[in-house]
Amino acid sequence: MESMMNRKIPVLLLILLVMLGACKLKRETKKEIKGNVKQDEGVDFIFSKMKASQLDFRTLSMKFQATVESDKDKSVTFNGNMRIVKDRAMWLSLSAILGVEAFRVIITQDSVKMINRLNKTYFKGDYQLINNLLKSPFDFDMLQALVTGNDFSYYENNIFKVGEDDLTYKISTLGRKKLKNYVANADDMDKVLVQDMWIAPGTFKIVRQQIKEISKQNSKVIIDYGDFEELGNQLFPKNVTVVVETEQKMSIFVKYEKVALDEEVTIPFTIPESYRPMEQQPPE
Repeated sequence: MESMMNRKIPVLLLILLVMLGACKLKRETKKEIKGNVKQDEGVDFIFSKMKASQLDFRTLSMKFQATVESDKDKSVTFNGNMRIVKDRAMWLSLSAILGVEAFRVIITQDSVKMINRLNKTYFKGDYQLINNLLKSPFDFDMLQALVTGNDFSYYENNIFKVGEDDLTYKISTLGRKKLKNYVANADDMDKVLVQDMWIAPGTFKIVRQQIKEISKQNSKVIIDYGDFEELGNQLFPKNVTVVVETEQKMSIFVKYEKVALDEEVTIPFTIPESYRPMEQQPPE
């Protein structure tokens, strides 16, 4: 068990940062209806309803169980805790089934840090490693949105088209950029997303997303959200699934078992002096 987990670092942990998926959602493939959408159900109407239904929070605290499956290895299951301070930090603790912490991760707007307690190593860096592994240009806002089932906050909204099937509205774009006011560096200006979102007509919650970078057509991330439960007067997806398709396929299934909204949280993270830097492995 330990050797497998060590071998999959940093792939397992950095993909788990996306924190998606427990039970695979069984979605029937439906043919998209062609033709004009009704005036009151156009893209502006759908977007405004979707934005109004998004989870609003100051902090989130979650317990979960996550299973990771890949083409090469047997599945690996973790228990974990996650805490989010909105727009500031995401904190993650992963444990083996016996309950002993194996990894601790903290993500901020400009950094990713991880402690591996199994072999007493640590990692400190930026988002480039995540982007290389997932073949998509993820940043803090995107990761936070994917965890909560929200849309990205700082990306263009005026280039979508809308269609519908008999289950959901589908909003699609062939090119979505980060708004200039929120571009972190020059490289971000060149990253263009191809994004599809499926939205439930009753709740206007996102139930599926497909994301890929326009320059990397053979790589994509597919996220399914399900089993929505009330959290205060809002809805939160308790089961979410992510499938990462690159040269190899990896699936992550996470079941949220306890979710608390707007409670006071701490995000402790200290690298022990005896730990050594982690050797970065190339993406598999």
